[in-house]
Amino acid sequence: MRPATWKWLAVVGGALVFATESLAIYVPNPAGRWAGRHFFLAGDFQYNASKDLDDGARDADDTVGFFVRPGYTVAPNVIVYGRFGVQDADRLDTNFAWGFGGQGAYPIPDIPELAVGGAFDFLYWSSEDRRARDVDWVEFQFTPGVSYNVPRVPELTPYAGAMFDFIAGDANEGDPFGLVFGTNYDVTNRVRLDGQLRVISETGFLFSAGYMF
Repeated sequence: MRPATWKWLAVVGGALVFATESLAIYVPNPAGRWAGRHFFLAGDFQYNASKDLDDGARDADDTVGFFVRPGYTVAPNVIVYGRFGVQDADRLDTNFAWGFGGQGAYPIPDIPELAVGGAFDFLYWSSEDRRARDVDWVEFQFTPGVSYNVPRVPELTPYAGAMFDFIAGDANEGDPFGLVFGTNYDVTNRVRLDGQLRVISETGFLFSAGYMF
């Protein structure tokens, strides 16, 4: 790896160390690379062990979600997408959830294997708690990140990002800052797998499989 690459990774990694208390919806690789002008369809599974909310009586523990995520790459390395599926939690009922988002990346000219980028995500989920009280869950997330396309294994693109997560409606965020890391693996130039972990205050994992048309 070239010295300039190490410098970039050290700067980004150092900044991410200070992003603590992870809370978030699933976001694809925030610095992912995409071929332009294509449709993309993915299936997402997410699990969050806990969700730190201000109202402890409504903490969303053991949150599970299944989503279909259709998207379109409006330009090289830029994608917009929707999200439709179901979600439930330990103290909340299973119900329909939907959202949308977008992500863009910029490969660094002098270090083409390294890219910086960011994503925006929105999610709405209406449910009931165990006391039959309505709960409207409105979540926004901003995720700057960095990815590294491994030269010797070009199918593999690990990434890391800092999350800024905000909840409105009948629930309120306990702490909006977090950390995410994972990797893309392009099985072919049309099939992409994405595995992701979130740590610190939340232990969560996510898996996605998608096809580009």
